Amino acid sequence: MTQRLPIQPLPMAMAPLIMIGAPLSLAPTVTAAEAKLEEIIVTARKMEESMQDVSVAVTAFSGIEIDHLIMRDIREIEGMVPNLVIDTLGSVAPSSASIYIRGVGTQEVERSFDPAVGVVIDGVPLSYANGSLANTFDYQSMEVLRGPQGTLFGRNTTGGVINIRHSVPSGELGLKYETTAGTDDLFDYKALLNFPIGEILAGKLGYSSQKDGVNRDNVTIDKKVGNPDNQEFTATLLFSPLEAFAALFTYVNFQDENDGVTLQNRSSTNKNNSVNPAPEIPCSIEPLILAGFCGDSVTDIEEFTQDFYPRDIKFEWDSYTLNLDYELSAGVFTGILGYQKTDESVPTDFDASAGNFFHVWRNQDSKQRTAEIRFASNEAMSDRWSFVAGAFYIDDNYSLEQFTSIAAGAGPAAALFQNPRADHKRDGWAVFGEFHYDVTEQFMLILGGRYIGEKKDYTGSIRFAGNPGAAGALPLQGYRGNPDNFYIYGQPIWVPAGDASGNEDWNKFTPKVGLDYRIRDDMLTYVVYSEGFRSGGFNGRNQAPNNIGPFDPETVKNWELGLKSELLDNTLRLNLAAYYDRYDDKQEEIIEPDGLGGSNTVVRNASSAKLWGLEAESTWVANSNLVINANVGWQNAEYASFDADLTGDGIITDNSDLDLRRVPKWTGGVNGTYTLQVGPGDLSFFANYRYTDEYWVDVRNDPRSQLKDRAVLDATIAYTWEWSEGRSIRIALWGRDITDEVDYSSMVVVPAAIAFSGVSGGEQYGVRISGNF
Repeated sequence: MTQRLPIQPLPMAMAPLIMIGAPLSLAPTVTAAEAKLEEIIVTARKMEESMQDVSVAVTAFSGIEIDHLIMRDIREIEGMVPNLVIDTLGSVAPSSASIYIRGVGTQEVERSFDPAVGVVIDGVPLSYANGSLANTFDYQSMEVLRGPQGTLFGRNTTGGVINIRHSVPSGELGLKYETTAGTDDLFDYKALLNFPIGEILAGKLGYSSQKDGVNRDNVTIDKKVGNPDNQEFTATLLFSPLEAFAALFTYVNFQDENDGVTLQNRSSTNKNNSVNPAPEIPCSIEPLILAGFCGDSVTDIEEFTQDFYPRDIKFEWDSYTLNLDYELSAGVFTGILGYQKTDESVPTDFDASAGNFFHVWRNQDSKQRTAEIRFASNEAMSDRWSFVAGAFYIDDNYSLEQFTSIAAGAGPAAALFQNPRADHKRDGWAVFGEFHYDVTEQFMLILGGRYIGEKKDYTGSIRFAGNPGAAGALPLQGYRGNPDNFYIYGQPIWVPAGDASGNEDWNKFTPKVGLDYRIRDDMLTYVVYSEGFRSGGFNGRNQAPNNIGPFDPETVKNWELGLKSELLDNTLRLNLAAYYDRYDDKQEEIIEPDGLGGSNTVVRNASSAKLWGLEAESTWVANSNLVINANVGWQNAEYASFDADLTGDGIITDNSDLDLRRVPKWTGGVNGTYTLQVGPGDLSFFANYRYTDEYWVDVRNDPRSQLKDRAVLDATIAYTWEWSEGRSIRIALWGRDITDEVDYSSMVVVPAAIAFSGVSGGEQYGVRISGNF
C-alpha cells in the first residue's frame, strides 16, 4: 500500500486515500504477513517521489494522521519533528505562528519582516504569518522540510518549509464528520461533503468550527479568557474533461474572533515571588501607575489581570487557488494561480496589568497574488535523468493603522496617544530548476538553482495626541475606569509628527549541488550543499528616515549529510541527518525605545552565525498490532560576530557572546499505537511523549526570557468499526498534556518600560466522534 501526497490532482490519482504514515501509525489491525513499512510519497522536490529516495530531511503527515492526533492546528506536531519549535503570535497576530526549524525563524508579527520558514498551502506560499494556524480538518497532507529550500521553494525559506495540501474531491457522494467535546467548554464540529457533478466535474464543501477549551481566569474583568473561536468554510471544484488534464479550484474563508493570547506581566520588583521574581533590572514605571502594576502580586501563572480585554479580535482570511495540471507522455505541466486577502482588527493590553499604561489597537489588511508555472519530467523522457523547471511571480501589499495609548491611567497630563500608519508593497519573480542525473546505478548527481529578483516600497507616517507640550490637547470627555473605552478622555486631537518612505530591490542566485549514493535498494546516503535567501526590507510601523531601514537580506550556506534506510526485513525505518549552516547578515528583530514614549521594532543584521546539529527519525513495525515511532534532534548555534546597537542608544557593541533565540539543545519524542480486533471493530491505544529543551526568546538574553524545558504527554483510546460497507465510525477518548505543563511560552521586553509573556499548556480531556458515510 502506498501513501500518496500528490503534487498534481490528476484524475487517476483521485481515489480516496486509505493509508498510514511515517511519524505516526493509526491503522487497523493487519495480518502478520502485512506487518511491514509502507511507502510514503512526498513532493519535497515538486515531483512525486518516495520519501526514502529524496535527499531532503522531511517528515510527512497524512490527513488521517492529522485527524487522529486530535489536532486543532499545526502546533501539535512540535515534538514529532526534530528541531522544530512552534508558538502562537495570537496576542497581536491572530491565527499566526512563530515557526523555528533548526534554530531559524521569526517571532515578530510586523508584516514587513518576512518569515524565515515558508508555509505553502496548495502550492501557494503565504507572504505573512497570518493564516498559518488555520484549521487542519480538511488537510490531505502536511510535509515539514528542514533546512533551506531556496532552489525549488524560493525566498524566505532559510529555515525550511511546511508544505500543506487540502483534500481533493473524490467524485463520489459521501460525508465526513467530526465532533469533539472536552474540558473548559471545548466544542468543535466539522463536516466535509463530497459530491459528483456529472461525469467531468466533482465538488466538495467543508465547514469547521472551534470554540473554547483554553479558559483562564482574568480577575480584573472577572471573566474566563484565552479561548479559541474560529470557523472555516471551504469549497472545491475539480474539472477533468480529459484523462490527462485537471483543473482544481479551492476557496477557503477563515474567520477568527478569539480572545487572543493571555499575557502575564513579567515586570517586577519582588525578588521573592516564586512565580514572577524580579529581574536584574526591576520595573521602572511603577511610580507612574497604580500600585501593583509591575506584577509583584502575581502568585498564579494562570491568573491574569489585563484590564483592556474586549472580545473584539477579528481576523478574516480569504484564499482563492487554481491548480492546473496537464500530463504529457514525457512529464507534467503545472500552473498555480493564487489570490489571498486578509482583514484584521486586534486590540492588545501590552502592559498585561490592571493599570492603563500600554494599550494598542492594530488594524491591517493585505492582498497577495502569485503565479507559478513549471514542468516536471518523468521516466518516459529518460530513465537516467529527470528535472523540474519553472518560473514564479508574486506581488503583495499590506496597510497598517495602529493606535497606541501610553500612560492614560496616570491622567490627561501624562497621557500620550500615537497613530502610526504604514503601506508596504512587494514585487518579486524567480526562475528555478533542479536536475537529477544517474551517473551510475549507485550514484546520482543533483544540480539546482534559483534566480530571484525582488523590489519593496514602503511609506509611513505618524500622528500624536496628548501630552500638550508635544502634541495636541486632549478633550476631557468620557470617564476613566472603562476598559472597553480606548480613548478614556474622548477622541484625541491628532497632530502630524513625521513621515518617511523608501524603496529597494535585491537580486540573488541560490544554487544546490548534491550527490546520492545508493548503498543498496533499501539504503541511501547523500551529501548536499545548498543556499537560501531571505529578503531584506523596511522596519514597518517606524516613520522616521533614520529608523525605517532598509535592512539587508539574510543568506545561508548549508551543508547536509544524510542516511535513509529500511532495515530488519522492511520493518524498521531509520533516517539520519547532520547539518552545518553558515548565516551571513542574519536578521534579528529587536524592540527599542523610540524616544517619544513608545517603542520601535527594527531588524539588526548580525554579521554571521553558525548553526549545526543532528537529527534521527525512526518507525518500527514491531508486529501486526504494535507500531512505535521516535525522533530526536540535537542542535547548537553561536554568533560568529554580532556588532550592533541593541538598545537604541546609538552605541554599537559586540554581542557575539549572546545565545541565539529559540534554539533548544534537545527536542524529540516517542509514540506508539497498539491495535487489536475487538468484536466487529478495532480497539487502539495511543500514547505520545514530546520534549523540548529550554531556550531563549529575547535577542538580548534577558534573564526572564529563558523558557523552561517542557515535556508533554498525550494519550488516546479509540474504537473504530465499519458498520456498513464504506461507512465507519470512530469514538475516541483523549487526553492532552496529561502532566499539566502550564508555563510561559514567550517573552517580550520593551526596554525601560515593560515586559510580558504568553502562557500555554494545561491538561485537557475529551471525547471525539467521527466517521463517514
